Amino acid sequence: MITIADRTLSRLVAQTRPHVGNLIDAEAVQCITFDHDGRHLYAMATNRFTIAVSRTQVTGGGDEPWSAIVHRTQLPEVAAAVKLLDTDTVQLERTEDRLILSGKRGHRVAVDLSTYAKEPLDWRKLLLPALEKPAADAQMAMDPRFFGAWKNLPKPVQMWSTGEGRMSLIVAADFLGGQMPLRREGADLELRRELDAWAAAKREEEEPETAQPAAA
Repeated sequence: MITIADRTLSRLVAQTRPHVGNLIDAEAVQCITFDHDGRHLYAMATNRFTIAVSRTQVTGGGDEPWSAIVHRTQLPEVAAAVKLLDTDTVQLERTEDRLILSGKRGHRVAVDLSTYAKEPLDWRKLLLPALEKPAADAQMAMDPRFFGAWKNLPKPVQMWSTGEGRMSLIVAADFLGGQMPLRREGADLELRRELDAWAAAKREEEEPETAQPAAA
């Protein structure tokens, strides 16, 4: 069993829930993975186009590292745990087939683990190598459908491209995420035309008035 501080379970869920895959997308990862490494508890979700990892420091407990995959169908139980427990410290216990969340007042919510996904996605292999690369001087074409998924992040949020055709990193306090770019043929030419069209809207500088000769 591990313990996390008050009002952190709600943050972990709020920052990752918008990135859970849609039910109509059969290839999407339709889960939130809770990942304990001995020092931090991470929550991770991805829909293939964005990936979000939120973390909080563990304040108590001596569990060995574990992961718990919660399918989207069980997220209402997680939401109930947030509502019931979040104002105080929360204990999390990983059993064979459940994630048990409990509070100091004796409240307890048991969440069944996913029967669809058995092995968690290794977000470290996806995101951490990108941190070693400097920000790239590359154009980014991004899908605005996913912009709202980042609205629960704390200020400031920093974002940069990791290279042509590669994900953009999104970084905030105790948060690391990424968004994949749109791939379009002729994108550079289309962008140049768009920029030129906007540049044409610049107001021409008014010509200075010509001095009139003095009257005789």
